[in-house]
Amino acid sequence: MRVYLSSTLNDLFPERQAVKEVLGGECVVVESYTADERSVRDSCLADVAGCELYIGIIGRRYGHIPDGENLSITELEYHQAVACNIPTLVFIKDDDEIKGKFHDAVTQENPPQLIEAFRQQIASRAAFFKTVEDLKARVVKAFFHHLQRHQTPQRKRIEGEPYPGLRAFRPEESDRFFGRDVEIEDLIERLLARNDRFIAVIGPSGSGKSSLVYAGLIPALSQSHAGGMRWYSVSFSPRELGDDPFLPLVAALNKAFPGCGWRVPDLSQRLRADPASISLIADEALQPQGANAQLLLFIDQFEELFAAKVDTAARDAYFRLLVAAAASPRLRVVVAMRSDFYGHWPQDGASAALLHSGHYSVVTPGAAALEKIIVEPAKAAGLTIAPRLVQRILNDTGTALALAEFALAQLYARKIGNELTEAAYDAIGGIAGAINGLAEEAVTRVQQANNLDEETFSRLFIAIANVEQRNDDDTGALAVVRRRARPYELSPPALLLAQQLIERRILVSRQDGKGQPAIIEVGHEAVFDHWQRFKDWHAHYADDLSLRRQAEQAAREWYNRQRSLLFQWHWERQKTAILALAQLHRLVAPALDADFSDPAIVVWNLLESQLEPPLRQFLYPEPLRLLGELNTDETTHLRREEIGSRLNQMGDPRRGVGLDEQGLPDITWIDIPAGELTLKTGDYFQFPGFRIARYPITWVQYRAFVDANDGYSNEEWWDGLKKASEPGDLLWASANYPAIKVSWYDAIAFCRWLSAKCKLPIRLPAEWEWQWAAVGNTKQDYPWEGKHVDYHGKPSLMLLARLNHKYAGINRTMAVGMYPLSRSLFGVGDMAGNIDQWCLNADGEPRNVSVNGDHARVVRGGSWSVFVEDARSATRNGAPPGARGNGLGFRVLCESPIVETLSATPLNAEKLAC
Repeated sequence: MRVYLSSTLNDLFPERQAVKEVLGGECVVVESYTADERSVRDSCLADVAGCELYIGIIGRRYGHIPDGENLSITELEYHQAVACNIPTLVFIKDDDEIKGKFHDAVTQENPPQLIEAFRQQIASRAAFFKTVEDLKARVVKAFFHHLQRHQTPQRKRIEGEPYPGLRAFRPEESDRFFGRDVEIEDLIERLLARNDRFIAVIGPSGSGKSSLVYAGLIPALSQSHAGGMRWYSVSFSPRELGDDPFLPLVAALNKAFPGCGWRVPDLSQRLRADPASISLIADEALQPQGANAQLLLFIDQFEELFAAKVDTAARDAYFRLLVAAAASPRLRVVVAMRSDFYGHWPQDGASAALLHSGHYSVVTPGAAALEKIIVEPAKAAGLTIAPRLVQRILNDTGTALALAEFALAQLYARKIGNELTEAAYDAIGGIAGAINGLAEEAVTRVQQANNLDEETFSRLFIAIANVEQRNDDDTGALAVVRRRARPYELSPPALLLAQQLIERRILVSRQDGKGQPAIIEVGHEAVFDHWQRFKDWHAHYADDLSLRRQAEQAAREWYNRQRSLLFQWHWERQKTAILALAQLHRLVAPALDADFSDPAIVVWNLLESQLEPPLRQFLYPEPLRLLGELNTDETTHLRREEIGSRLNQMGDPRRGVGLDEQGLPDITWIDIPAGELTLKTGDYFQFPGFRIARYPITWVQYRAFVDANDGYSNEEWWDGLKKASEPGDLLWASANYPAIKVSWYDAIAFCRWLSAKCKLPIRLPAEWEWQWAAVGNTKQDYPWEGKHVDYHGKPSLMLLARLNHKYAGINRTMAVGMYPLSRSLFGVGDMAGNIDQWCLNADGEPRNVSVNGDHARVVRGGSWSVFVEDARSATRNGAPPGARGNGLGFRVLCESPIVETLSATPLNAEKLAC
């Protein structure tokens, strides 16, 4: 556009330069002419007549009056524009701002009455300004209005649907975008007049932030050549391609400028490592487009950058990129963000300054603008809508612009001829009814051929919804936000439901590039407020969703800190999060598990595959990690003791070491097949199969007997036995440590009590049964295979590492099961070291298994106080039945006539129900 810029020469030079900067392009100004008065006058008037727009800047200097004229050249130019019907934009400088020496009242070049008369003549059609920046802003607005009136093509009748529903308007839908002229002007002014290079469009959900930029600002910039600039826009959301916010930026740049030949992964890594290089990348992209090309980056749904899954280091680098982009001469950045995430904005100096300078608040349009938003697209599409219906929609939607758009889209789908009717509005049940009704319509459609159970809905809702903390909310409330789902995250029934919801615009789906998987998300977060099924689900799982968010955020922090144990959750917190996630995924742990009694660990085996890293690694249960450390001979005895203490502290989750739901000892029974062996005494035994406890009886299990009303104090269990007045001392009595200070009499009474409670034949093992469970017919010295002595005949390093013995350095008992590599071939643990274990039979008479008499009884296994050589499986010792030593404990056996022949493969452990 050819613009004639008129002003007096000497007094308004800064103002002319400012307008030239704003307009750019071809602009004729007074500096274009020579000093020949006649040629100046003629040339000026001829050029005015040849322009498409006249812009006049008037101060307090009237200007040069050519010979033979009564008017100055400045006033002649204005009259020429009027006479030629050329549009005029006139700007008068405020008197309070005129302090220069070129004031006519000061120079007396012309009578002051001349300039006063001219100002009065044009005042009614002029805009007054104070500063150069003020002038630039006013010129931009006026120029924008001029383009709208004179250069914007006449709107054609809208073809197709005039309302977008819950989704945002797209740039190509600017022909149906109404009611936001003021905001568009403001944004244009800030970008062009104020030369703002960063703008944060911030407003509540449903205020139309995204549409304002997509269908308002971007088309306005592309239609306007103000500043002589050619605008190229690149739009994306931070998490539309996953949790790395750099990937969508680079993918959008690559799509907009394919000629640059960028590789997305390489460019993404480059920007992450060097955010300031965004300026060079913009130059590379725009260089073929010419010197006046400008790049607008629009980051929609900017609050996604604050999601827990976004890497903290990546987020920090992203803000450094924004700061660098705002300093680049060829880049402008606009972000749209929900106001309830305002408090998430980083408070470092550069980031805070960016927001402070670029903040632009968007509020929901007022009643007049909303009415225009409703009525004008209908008119443009050749539709009619009654004023009463318009008012009903306004009353029902209030400030929720997205809901009004959704209702209008539904009315359009049900129009009668060219009329949007109240009857249709009644039929859909208003706003809330429309969303809920359409969603349930989709449910009904899928249910006709598929069973949609609660797990299906939960899988869908988990995929499309997340919660985020509102830092600026004093209540600490969580906001429900959209989450982008990939089809593979959904079960087949959930995917079918999603497709039906997409057809009804409750959900939307898009594919951002060839080879990229589709993205499924809600059309607008208003769905979360008006779909009753989702609201009920969210109300039920709100606490679980909150825990999921906390876990994701903590996992990200842990990962960024190089997986430091300082940032790793302990089991007490992991457990609540795992159970919450299991609830969300509708996972139910099996009633029984052979190895663990804690339902959180049992359900973890089902949940693990459904979690993505780093959450999966972060929530990997601490008990499993600790138990995993035990499966190597490199783990020291001291570390094993620490692990046992930690397991005890958290409530040892292993089956076989604690109590069951009835408060009775939870015994893990190991099936042992029938066998035969000869003791060191020369006695030969052949015996049927039986079951033996995997671990010795622990303190918590023994204390259940001692503390029970019908336990230790019940004389029934002591028939034929010598009962001490009190149980043994509680020495090293952590719950998962083996019970010690237990006499043989105490152990027999315990077995009688447990037999009665479980209705099973439970007793102490005879020593041949004990030895068979330890080594079978292998003739090994110890329960495990391997080298037990070195080349010098001394205990091997493996042997020294696999049991708690005199020189282990512990000097007391430790938790049961801390040496899993020392289990027997049948899977029985703790058969060597830690404690001596009472056997049923007498020491001097191996075949004597009577409970009568005070014969010394056999003990096997070797305690923490013995040399490793004395912990051999065949080593037998005896002790008086009333002895209560600090290394004396026991394990139990259950008579079970099972397999009669020796099996080379250990059978599975099985818990016998009491």
